[in-house]
Order: sequence, then C-alpha cells, then structure tokens
Amino acid sequence: MVTVLHEEAPKVVIVEKGSNMEVANGGTVSPPQDKGQLPWIVTPLLESKSLSRAAGCRVLLKMDLHQPSGSFKSRGIGNLILKAIAALPMDVPRSSLMIYSSSGGNAGLAAVTAAHALGCPCTVVVPESTKELMIRKIKAAGGRVIQFGESWAEADVYLRELMRSEVESGAEGVVKGVYCPPFDHPDIWQGNSTIVDEIIAQLPRDAGIPAALVASVGGGGLLVGIQHGLERHSLGSIPVLAVETRGADSLAFSLLHPEAPVLPKISSIATSLGARRVAVECQRIAAREGSNIKSVVLEDWQGAQACIRFAEEERCVVEVACGVSLAACYFGGVLERALGRRVEKTDTVVVVVCGGSNISLGLLNEYRKTYGAMEVDVI
Repeated sequence: MVTVLHEEAPKVVIVEKGSNMEVANGGTVSPPQDKGQLPWIVTPLLESKSLSRAAGCRVLLKMDLHQPSGSFKSRGIGNLILKAIAALPMDVPRSSLMIYSSSGGNAGLAAVTAAHALGCPCTVVVPESTKELMIRKIKAAGGRVIQFGESWAEADVYLRELMRSEVESGAEGVVKGVYCPPFDHPDIWQGNSTIVDEIIAQLPRDAGIPAALVASVGGGGLLVGIQHGLERHSLGSIPVLAVETRGADSLAFSLLHPEAPVLPKISSIATSLGARRVAVECQRIAAREGSNIKSVVLEDWQGAQACIRFAEEERCVVEVACGVSLAACYFGGVLERALGRRVEKTDTVVVVVCGGSNISLGLLNEYRKTYGAMEVDVI
C-alpha cells in the first residue's frame, strides 16, 4: 500500500495493487497508544540578556535547535509519521512502513530521526549537489540515502517512482510507503503548532502577552503552524515577524506578486529557506486583510553575523536560515520598522530558534572571514 501525502491538497491518496482510490483526510487522528516517546521534545524558553540589550526589550528564545533532529521540523514531520502509524492496520508492523523523503536538508534529517525513533525505516533521495555534511548526518541518523539527479525536482520524481516500485514488489520488506513532504501538509502544520502551546505554558508570569513572535520562513510550514496555534489560543492578533534572507524571500515575493508567486531563483546562502514558493496556506494567512504577519527581509551578511554572535554569546551554533531571525533583534531598528512603533523595555519578544543542521564551526569561521571578524573566537 502507498500513501502519498500531497503538498497542496489535504487528501491522502492510497494506492494498492490493482486498485486506486482516494480517501479524504479526516480530522485529528490520535497517535498510537503504544508509540512510546513522541518524536519531538518540549524545548526550553530562555531569556537572553545579550539579545535583550541589543533589541531594547525582553527577548525570550524558544530553543527548538535542541529537537532530536536539530530543528523544529521534528514536530511537524514527526506528527505526520505518527498519523501514518495510527492509520496502519493492526496486522501491519511498523517495520514494514517505509517513510520516503526527497529533502537533503533539515526535513530529510527530521524524517529519518522521527522514523527511526518510532521503529520505521526511512529512505531519502537527494540530488547529486547535496552537501556531504548533510548526507553523513542523514546516514548517521539511520536513513538509507540515494543520490539522484541534478535538482530536487528530479530527485523527487525518482523517489516517488522508487516508492511505488518497492511497495508493489515488497522490496526492502515494504508493505506500505508514506511520502513525506517538507512543509506543506496539515499534519505538519498541526505538529508545528505545538510550539505555541509550549510557549504559552512557559511564559514567565511577569511577561504578559508577547509584543511579537519572530520566526524564519522557508516553505512556510513553521509560520502556518505558529499562526494556527495562536488562533487556537485566541491570540491570532499577536504580530508574527516572518523573516527571510534576500534571495530566498519567497513569502515577500508572493505578497508582491500574488498572481505569480514563484521566486525566480534562490540566490541566498540560507539554502534551508530555499523554497521558491511558500505553501498556499502560508500565502493566504499572510496576504489576508489585517493580517498579523509582518514580512521582514534581511541580508545574508546579517544572518551570518547573527550566527557568529549567537555562537559567541550563547554558545549555540545555528545555520543562517535560523540566524536571520536572531538578526531581527541584534540589528537595531528591525523590530521597530516591522511593528510600526517604538519598542519599549517592557515589551516581550519571543524568537523561535528553529535550529538546522547545515552548519559547522568551519562554516562559521568562513562566515567570519567573508562577512566580518568578531572580537571573540568561536568556540
């Protein structure tokens, strides 16, 4: 059996040998009762004195870089895999449920990490251009990695064909396969929305309602999850700064070109933000009248310098796709311009430190050489 979870349609397509049928995606599916530990964790919400000084307000960091896969994607992709396990017939073991991903980045690593934790195998097909750093990390997490094609599109087509072939033939012991999109599915958004539940529960009593949340945007799965979570708690009017780097600013582009919302190319070093088009739901919530979503576009050098400074001051290493959200607090005036008002010392701003594994100390030092030296060496 093959289950294809489509990126742009909230349906589950089930294909069995000799048959083809569609089943509408239902409401909330309870996770399997014997699943054990969730494939994501509750991460801390920490106050940063250095970022608070830089921003001129109280800055709290939601530390999702500590997720099992190294990024927030453990939440959404983990939830999608939990739903797939819950839908398994009683006589089908988890070990025969193969998770298929065509992401050579954080989504692929999250799929492997979650699948392994839940007792399912995972296959990741990546283009030939994928960095060896990420291939090693995906393999180390327990995934089967296949390199194919010059682009993600070619790798994705091959992955889908491989999934159908293996399910039909029973190769690798596969009885059922689940296609795992990187960001565009309701189960992923639902998993990502748990970050809001945690933030609300963890806010210090004297913090009050946050003046803003800050989060990076690639394909928009995190942003949609945050907004759905806020609305679930009747907090949908809280400003959410949706931060991108120039050259990977697909959300900002979609707001300027709503009829043709596909970014011509990705030219930013923040490759984890490199979806040329955001999810339709992401564009919808950002473009609606009176939206609380504030699009913010910063430069690569700002994201890179924020990564360096964060490593020096907080002793945490993140990639530029995450660093650009930190840059919104490190660089003066960004918060004020986005909110359209003066930021007060009594304001509380929550930054989602979304993490990401496409980073190393060597790469941080390359950023230091390219974008400016800092006084304190990276440790």
